[in-house]
Amino acid sequence: MYVASGTKMNPCYPMARYTITLSYLQVYRLKKINNPYSRTMIATPQSSLAVAVALWGKKPPKHRINCLQCFEDGAVIITGADDGTLIIWEKCNENLQAQMMLLGHEVPITAISATDTKRNLTRFVSASADGQLTLWDSADGRCIDNTFMAHVHRQIIPYRTISGSFSLCALYCIGDYAEVVVIDPQDMNILFTLSSRVEPDWIAAFTIISYPNKQDAVLGMTTSGMMKVWLLFDLDKKELPIYETESRNVEINEVCSVSWHPSSPSIFLLFNSASWQIFQLADLNRLVVYFSEEHICDGKLLSGERSAVACADGSVYIYQLPHSLLSCGSDSESEVEKLSDPSLLMILQNKSANNLRSAHMVFCITASHLICRADTESIIVIWEFDEVLPIQSEHKVIFKQPKLKTSMKCQWNSLKNLPPSIYDGEDDCEVTATYYISSQGRLLIGRGDGTIILMYGCDAISKQLLTKSGELNFRQFYGHNAAVTCFLYPHEEHPRYDQQILLSGSSDFSVITWNLNTGSRLYRFCVQGGPILRMLIPPETCSQRVLHTICSIAGDNSAALLSLKENKCLLLASRQLFPIVDVKWRPLDNFLLLKCEDETVYVWQMDTASLERIVNGQMSEEILAACNEQIGVAEIDDEVGASQAVQMFRALRNKNILAMKQIATGNRDGKVASTTEKVLELPAPMNIQSMTKEPSSSHLVFFNIDSLIAGLLVLENELSTGENMENKSLSTILMGKQQSDSRTPVPKIAWQTGSNLYLDVAKLCMSLLYAWTLDADLDEICLKKLRLVKPSTPLSFGVESRQGHIVIYMPTGKFNNSTSFDNFASAVRWATGSCLTTAHLLAVIALANTLMSLHGASFDIPRRDILMRSSSLRSSAAESHENDLQLKQGWSLIAALHCCLLPDLIKPKNIYCPPRIELLAKRWQDQCLEVRMAAQALLTRELTRLSVNGRKRLMESWSAFLPTLLDPTLSIFGNRALVASMNTALGTASAPQPPPIPHRKGEKVLPDPTINVDVKLSKEAGVQQIRRNQATSLILLGVIGAEFPDEMSKLDISRATAQSLLELLIAPPTTLLPYHSPLRRAAVDLIGRGFSVWQPHLDITKLLLILLELATSTDKQSVGTAAAILTPSVDVCHTARHALSLIATSRPPAVITALSKEVARYNSVAQHQTIQHSNSSPLLKCRAEVLRIMELLSEKEYMNVADLMIPVGDILVHCLDASLLKHKSLSEIFPPITRYAIFLITFIDFYNFPFIMMH
Repeated sequence: MYVASGTKMNPCYPMARYTITLSYLQVYRLKKINNPYSRTMIATPQSSLAVAVALWGKKPPKHRINCLQCFEDGAVIITGADDGTLIIWEKCNENLQAQMMLLGHEVPITAISATDTKRNLTRFVSASADGQLTLWDSADGRCIDNTFMAHVHRQIIPYRTISGSFSLCALYCIGDYAEVVVIDPQDMNILFTLSSRVEPDWIAAFTIISYPNKQDAVLGMTTSGMMKVWLLFDLDKKELPIYETESRNVEINEVCSVSWHPSSPSIFLLFNSASWQIFQLADLNRLVVYFSEEHICDGKLLSGERSAVACADGSVYIYQLPHSLLSCGSDSESEVEKLSDPSLLMILQNKSANNLRSAHMVFCITASHLICRADTESIIVIWEFDEVLPIQSEHKVIFKQPKLKTSMKCQWNSLKNLPPSIYDGEDDCEVTATYYISSQGRLLIGRGDGTIILMYGCDAISKQLLTKSGELNFRQFYGHNAAVTCFLYPHEEHPRYDQQILLSGSSDFSVITWNLNTGSRLYRFCVQGGPILRMLIPPETCSQRVLHTICSIAGDNSAALLSLKENKCLLLASRQLFPIVDVKWRPLDNFLLLKCEDETVYVWQMDTASLERIVNGQMSEEILAACNEQIGVAEIDDEVGASQAVQMFRALRNKNILAMKQIATGNRDGKVASTTEKVLELPAPMNIQSMTKEPSSSHLVFFNIDSLIAGLLVLENELSTGENMENKSLSTILMGKQQSDSRTPVPKIAWQTGSNLYLDVAKLCMSLLYAWTLDADLDEICLKKLRLVKPSTPLSFGVESRQGHIVIYMPTGKFNNSTSFDNFASAVRWATGSCLTTAHLLAVIALANTLMSLHGASFDIPRRDILMRSSSLRSSAAESHENDLQLKQGWSLIAALHCCLLPDLIKPKNIYCPPRIELLAKRWQDQCLEVRMAAQALLTRELTRLSVNGRKRLMESWSAFLPTLLDPTLSIFGNRALVASMNTALGTASAPQPPPIPHRKGEKVLPDPTINVDVKLSKEAGVQQIRRNQATSLILLGVIGAEFPDEMSKLDISRATAQSLLELLIAPPTTLLPYHSPLRRAAVDLIGRGFSVWQPHLDITKLLLILLELATSTDKQSVGTAAAILTPSVDVCHTARHALSLIATSRPPAVITALSKEVARYNSVAQHQTIQHSNSSPLLKCRAEVLRIMELLSEKEYMNVADLMIPVGDILVHCLDASLLKHKSLSEIFPPITRYAIFLITFIDFYNFPFIMMH
């Protein structure tokens, strides 16, 4: 869907604007995110901190399992579904419980695998049909890393290759490609491939053969019946790719599994749909074939010469292979003929009630005699049998029932209280479509009977989750005769559409336009022959007539352009034979391109409503790719890539008169977006989305803390200035300009009067995240004074991890069996996970501090109305001031509870999951200032809670990841030679280096930086993880040095940390270390905070020059601007100025001496320079910042400045304007100098000033 920037909002929510423009030309663009965990959301930047709450509903989610994997001997089971969701199941009290749902894939899951062969591992990978490969941690559901590959994996097996001292653990993958791809499980990159020389084809199944004193090998079967063997030896010396050593055509199709077991090393089993066969491993000859009456789905060779055969009827058959099989030679046909049939030992029964096909049933047969089965009805069955099966006697077969059996329906039935849903109607009509208008906070519910319900989103969520929510106000729209299938609010996509227009599609084949405020039906389109599936808008570079249309896709494979201005259909594209999967636009040619499931592209002319052509094959891909070149590019623009002659030819061929006129007249007034402003896009403060593509599924409520804080600060600006924001945009409020839009304001709806979107979202968010029941007195203050509302039911929270992947804790988990919210809040919530604790504490502290800074921030609507009136209608000043103090005190108590007191209030203390220190370290320089301060306070608190020995162990564990101690190939600084050359270019290499500090007794000796100390680390974690750990290590050690200087100064690690922090400042920008990265800002900040520890190891002159350059890189006025989020350039300037202030007040004599030495160096060079080789002083470029530092020192460090008056004079004379000294006194140019009148005589005599100081 095409999304354009900028929009405008209904005045009934004066705070709910989309565009926030700050005074230093940074733009906040708040945009709706339709799918928060979708890969397509990457184009729209996300909030740096988002928390989620799930509304599961009365019905269980439809988890159609198509992939299954067991871990830890069946203690943990992970299932993948065809909608891309993953669920982690755990055994608890002999029951299987769904603990977490992982959201990150959009298409069916195709493979799940552990990352290593070791036991008790928590990391695993999942692959989906779009090529996405994601690395997860099953302990807390975090997404560690993910990537998109050109391969679709169908089976993944972890295997560790050991050859002497060489050890390599990798993932061997097969799928929709003609090779075996070997992937690093930590870095997610391809190590090497096992390719085919003879008849390359897709690998249907494979196994890895490994036993002592033999070469490891990979045995695979292609879909065409070719058996191939690859030998795995000397992988570090082989040329890539690796080709097979043996191939043989065995003419077997529909192979589902190949299995080998170390207990039977001479044979392997091959399973296909109709039989299972035994082969000799030595020469790949077939020994015997056993046919099956049932369709075989999977199979495996077990220990003790037994085989397990899983069939489509849901049963698993355990056979005993003939004992004479191992002694049978491959060249003795008579011995093969004498082989007896295998003996059936056991049948693991559980007939499938629905007789599902084999494609809808998956098995997982482990080597530990545990077999799992799952199907698309989300039914999971587990069998366990003894390792030593009883010997068959008298042909008796053992029938064994499952040990465990569960499903999502059973999980929901076991709940004492069903979880809340997005909407509960009185008639139990099914919800078929939902849509949240984030700019206005309105929630649309489409139902199966064709009615549409319009509600205020915060009220709807409060009704479901909070107590004392009151009566829910809503409005119903009637017009459809069948289920509502989709919505579109076009003004939210682009401001060219009327903000009162809403569109809805239905299964009655119609599209209806509504007036959103009055509820009246404007027009009904009924031109297509199928249910409306989705609607989208054309890009802004289309013709004027097309710009007022929307495109609707229907179930009859048709697409229609519906004009909202003319109320008629401009184009009905109904020639497609297959469903439409993608829509592309070619505006300059007036083409609409429709891609169908059969990869066919239909090109329609929008002006003439005719089918231009039908394209297949490779040409269709090229045409679709070329459409992206024109999106966002104005007509007749040079960036289009086509010459005027080509454009004129297109215009003539398509009979586009307007385009021909523009080409002929040379009109260059295009609609190219301005690039002068730096745009920072943020999502709306709250979003409500469906978890999956099905409208009746569970929903997620997202609170985007960054956007919420930004909106609240703008609200404070409106309250302090006393302006009415009803007819102004948010950018107008901040920039002090009049709104350019002349449209008349839309009248308010009665039941929305007094509502403010940001305050309502803040109230709902704080009510859900506050730590209830831990402090009864503070709970009373929150209820009565702050007007928070206590939740009525246990909540199901979610946490966002890397790249928008989300983990949702399910209500069926072992933590959520409590019957009341009080039990959940006191004993369950803070014991769920460290990631959840981290996100919630950061959100609550940041929001509480923001609300504390507001003037009269109250969630009481009557009081809020009073605050928004003119000053003449307000209460007395004394009463208002007292009330504000009480509110600020309440928010301050909430912040203190969550920051300092929470661990001591939770009983018992051992259940508390503290915040993750590494996650807090990553947010030390968060883009949102309030979140940044909350992370810094929490990290300091957590480090303080550790004992001295605990902090020492922490430093020892993380010191191994300091970049200066790692191999250059793994360090984020890269090759040190490159860094040294950069230092030479900066003119710092020739400066004399301080002598090395001798080793002191009792210190920990660090390894030599030239030694590769990361060999062990690289085996356990991937290169990317080591690089991420380097950033965490730098911040953690820097914070310990700043907050606990005595402990850090006693260790040699302080030297390595100081060098690493300085290296961050001078390292050239790279892809791993961008110029304006948070890590560089953190280094600037931590150098200032812990300068007393780092000073002995740093060249202070070099450091000051770098910080001065950073502090003057942005306009001073921009740095002083108060805002929720700063641009990276302004942020680093602000941080550098703060660091300089800390350094100056920490070591005044060192700073003054260093600056005076730089002045003396420049004067010495200037005396010998020529005109051709002029040298400019670095201090003159930063004179304003130098004078600010000197003024700060004169105010706070009187005696230090007085003792060094002569060097101070050198600095002032060097930085002050010499022309002003001839006409004004020194006290007029630099007033702080008047404080040192006693020392001025020596100062004046030294410089022989020809003027008298003025007092």
